[in-house]
Amino acid sequence: ASAAAAAGSDLLEGDVPLPVDPEALMSVPEIIRHWGYPVESHQVVTADGYVLTLHRIPHGRNESSSSRNATRPVVFLQHGLMCSSSMWVLNLPHQSAGFVYADAGYDVWMGNTRGNIYSRRHVSKNADSDDYWRFTWQQMAEFDLPAMIDGVLKATNQSYVYYIGHSQGATMMFAKQAVDPAFASKIRHLFALAPVARLAHVKGAFTYLGKMYDQAKGLLALFGDGQFLRNNLLTRILADLLCDSTLSNPLCTNLIFAISGPDSHQFNNTRVPIYLAHNPAGTSIRNMVHFSQMVHNKRFAPYDLGKDVNMKLYGAPFAPEYDVSQIASPTYLFYSDADWLASPEDVEGFLMRRLNSTVLRVATKVSDFNHNDFMWGLRARKEIYDPIDNIIRQDVRRQEIRHVLTAKDGKEAHSIKILYSKKPNSKRSRRIHVRKVTHSSVTSQSAVAIEKSKKKRDEEKS
Repeated sequence: ASAAAAAGSDLLEGDVPLPVDPEALMSVPEIIRHWGYPVESHQVVTADGYVLTLHRIPHGRNESSSSRNATRPVVFLQHGLMCSSSMWVLNLPHQSAGFVYADAGYDVWMGNTRGNIYSRRHVSKNADSDDYWRFTWQQMAEFDLPAMIDGVLKATNQSYVYYIGHSQGATMMFAKQAVDPAFASKIRHLFALAPVARLAHVKGAFTYLGKMYDQAKGLLALFGDGQFLRNNLLTRILADLLCDSTLSNPLCTNLIFAISGPDSHQFNNTRVPIYLAHNPAGTSIRNMVHFSQMVHNKRFAPYDLGKDVNMKLYGAPFAPEYDVSQIASPTYLFYSDADWLASPEDVEGFLMRRLNSTVLRVATKVSDFNHNDFMWGLRARKEIYDPIDNIIRQDVRRQEIRHVLTAKDGKEAHSIKILYSKKPNSKRSRRIHVRKVTHSSVTSQSAVAIEKSKKKRDEEKS
């Protein structure tokens, strides 16, 4: 049993049986192993000293031993605000993105940004100090993303990843490429789920966050930086007990829907206690103030450091908005009419109007998805995860064909060969195994054949 589970058993001693789901007390690696998948944990250090943990599912649950060491396309999953890598594995395996993509044959990596429960260390700062928590998603974009992506590329010996970001996970990538377009070379495709950029048309609880902006700034100045909403063993147990489906307590689901949007009836209600046991996973008060600023000012801009500092940095009293037209990775947007955070008005009126037309490949508007349905909704696989899988497969196939056709004459080329296999009695069994193979190029063979034919004609003439 894990240390967390052991600690939990001490708290729960007594004569009254408490219906705590074991997954509520598990860590992400424990959940992954619980369902029979391989898992690895990797640490990377950002340029400003934060130690981040990455969770990896290197292959699917039912892979043969001979195919486990195959070279696979890397799918990188980045969580949203106040979440962690857990968000990709909290549903059943056939519903959770982390497991779905591992079983499809990808090398799955899941990031954890600074300040959440898996990335709480720093090379010199103590997590109990205000200085540690002095960050927002702006620093996550500037420092966390390159540290995580570069760490993955180094570990896998690949040159790019397929990036899937939910909410703040998309925000970070938008901001990073807006100021560093060269970073796009490491992101083969950018899939933005419930993409948050400009927050001018939010609904629900986030409207109040915008109205409280001035008070939030004042409280931050008065009391200093710190962690926003702690997640520990006690809160996990309370969430699981409070939200147990047998108690029929509407408070838990009402809390979720007050932030994300109306109930689309996609949730597996038996999993809600597990969702809340792992979330919120931690972020800074300053990060929440930054989101409050975005709602209040209706601008996709860096954190407001005050008029005097802004004048020195930007030559203006306010920081300029991020120029999303600089984003260079092929981009696919998935958004919904029922999302209260990434509203259709903001996605269509801001992102889709400003993204370069050669970059924005497809914008898919799904019906009746609230903000959390993109990761936990029961329709998410069919309407989001599987279409993304198909896009990646087609891209890998095109690269294979292009690599063959452009290989230099007389040289063997390394390429990616896609092999499909089917498991019996399963319509969802198509998997992708990728390995490096060598072959002679089509171009080289054609050149040799042409030369032989010409030589034969010359001999016949003589």
